[in-house]
Amino acid sequence: MELSRFQKILLAALAGMLVFFGVLMAVLRARPGVLFEEGLLSITEEEGRTVYSGRALGDPVTITVAWPANFETDVAFTIGDQVHDLCKVVYPTEPVQTEHGNSVGGILVTKNGETLFEGGYNPEDSFGWYDKSGAWIPSAGLQIRGHSSGDPWYGYETTAGTAVRFAFGPETAARGDPAIFALAVFLTALTAAQIVFHRQLFRWRHWAARDPEPSEGYLALERIGWVVLLCVTAGFYIAAVVSIY
Repeated sequence: MELSRFQKILLAALAGMLVFFGVLMAVLRARPGVLFEEGLLSITEEEGRTVYSGRALGDPVTITVAWPANFETDVAFTIGDQVHDLCKVVYPTEPVQTEHGNSVGGILVTKNGETLFEGGYNPEDSFGWYDKSGAWIPSAGLQIRGHSSGDPWYGYETTAGTAVRFAFGPETAARGDPAIFALAVFLTALTAAQIVFHRQLFRWRHWAARDPEPSEGYLALERIGWVVLLCVTAGFYIAAVVSIY
């Protein structure tokens, strides 16, 4: 089967995308970071501290975690010129008997010298926050903020939940969604099959006709369809590598 120059160009473009984005996915997945305000922060281990750095919402971000004494963790937040917070997490303090009948470790979280939260905390449950009397307050670690078109950090406050998340060691993520990438690879194979076997597919769809052959108009529409499929495939590849998973 002889392929036209146009078909060869499209097939080369598909193969190039598969190789390029495949290598890029492998590199990105091998470099995990920490998700923070829609940005992915890199992790650097230094003597006695861990530094999370990168960009989020267009501004440089540095979060430094240090352990100055037993049961204490300092978490310093620097976000551009807007936020400079020093949080201290003390855990565990005196145990707290919860309303559910179990006991959790006490925790004290301060920010710039002022108490953010004091009560009980269950590190195995992101909603495991309790006041000093043991009442469950799952919203204690959450942040609710508004939005402003002019300031992406509008309403941002460093919460007890954010400080504790970094103090305890946040879960890592990486750019590159394997599921979306797999879909892009499937579309690559599908598009390549459409390009290489388009006449056989045409005959298979019109099997009842005698010696069916596509018209020039049909072939022109097919070429447009191939380009559209290639563009859609490229979109999925791009979505796969920019997604944080």
